[in-house]
Amino acid sequence: MFEKFVSWIMVPFLFLQSLLPMMTGSRNDAYKKDEVAQMHSLQEYIDYVETVGVPAFSTQAFVDSNKPLRDFLQALTGRPFAQDDDRYLNVTMTDTLRDMCRYIADNSGLDIELLITTLPNLNGPAELVGKVFRLNPTETRNRLYDLRDKAYSEGNDILAGLLFLLGAYFSVISEVRIYTVEHEDFPGEYCVTLDVVYGDGEIETMQPGIIIDAETGRTHGWTDKGMIDLGFDFDVQDLVTYGTVNCWQRALGFTVLYDLLGNSAPVFNMSTRRFKFDYAGKEWMIQIWKGNYLLVSNGGELGVYNRAPHSIGTYYHAASDEEMMPMTMTLLHNGEELFTKGPMLHWWMSAFKVSRALYQPKDLTLICSIEMPTDEMLQAFAASIDRHTAHDVTYVIDGRTITLTY
Repeated sequence: MFEKFVSWIMVPFLFLQSLLPMMTGSRNDAYKKDEVAQMHSLQEYIDYVETVGVPAFSTQAFVDSNKPLRDFLQALTGRPFAQDDDRYLNVTMTDTLRDMCRYIADNSGLDIELLITTLPNLNGPAELVGKVFRLNPTETRNRLYDLRDKAYSEGNDILAGLLFLLGAYFSVISEVRIYTVEHEDFPGEYCVTLDVVYGDGEIETMQPGIIIDAETGRTHGWTDKGMIDLGFDFDVQDLVTYGTVNCWQRALGFTVLYDLLGNSAPVFNMSTRRFKFDYAGKEWMIQIWKGNYLLVSNGGELGVYNRAPHSIGTYYHAASDEEMMPMTMTLLHNGEELFTKGPMLHWWMSAFKVSRALYQPKDLTLICSIEMPTDEMLQAFAASIDRHTAHDVTYVIDGRTITLTY
């Protein structure tokens, strides 16, 4: 029941996500601009898109799209929000982090350093609220942090996190210094660390949960819940973000509303297939996706879900730990490999490669494999693929491993 409730809570959130500034359609205009200018027909452009793709959404375009927000904040508070002169955070970074950010930026349109160092000044509303209600920033922060600590002790991590953000915001942040500290237990791994300087001069040091392996470039969180518990880790060398086993999305299960709202948002362009079958007293669904995500990456997904027999509606639970299976995934564009992940024991293998170019789903090929626990389940799954009306997914079987090509 809890999972269904959470899934319905996500519906308005996903809808609002479709209203992000990225819906303006801004792109990295410099990408292949001269080549596009030389085209003389629509068919030439269509052929070009199939081969080269379209420009991904760049960080610079996102920064430029924030101008309406800055204008609104200026009208609300009466303070100017010139991006170059009045930044929200005076952020400094170490050379190690800056080099990593520049590597990502040089090989994609994602410029993390630009993003975090050009945030508009949002201190105005906090200062305005403090003035109207005569709040002392230090006292307000201490009270909120006391409530935060109590929430943590009671196991309410979500409330504790919210109280922490409110306490930090109403303290008025004047500067953030970002650097790395070597992990005490794992040499060669470095924890991203922040020194947050508040308006009253107090400095708070925190580690949000981003750990970088200096040798492999793998960037992960403290636990198997991903970086900052967001559900995803990141491979810097391959520029691939991938979902962790115990990500927060697991509690949401699956409902068709997710796909409907996702594809209605201008920041997603996905194609999907669902295969349903009965096995071991449950209704099962294995679903695959391919396409481009958030205007910055090309990716694929492979999810395993189930529910009780004769269930009504489209909601499925995510597979449990005992029901996870070894999976692999490869994504190709016109025969060229974009990435390969696995084999991994998983319930929802997902991977997204940050890129300068986005490809249409029809121009991507997803190849994924699952090692089934029994021959009975393997045959039931294969039969569901044979019954699917689209007939655009093929498969081969080797032992109990089935490999799909979509």
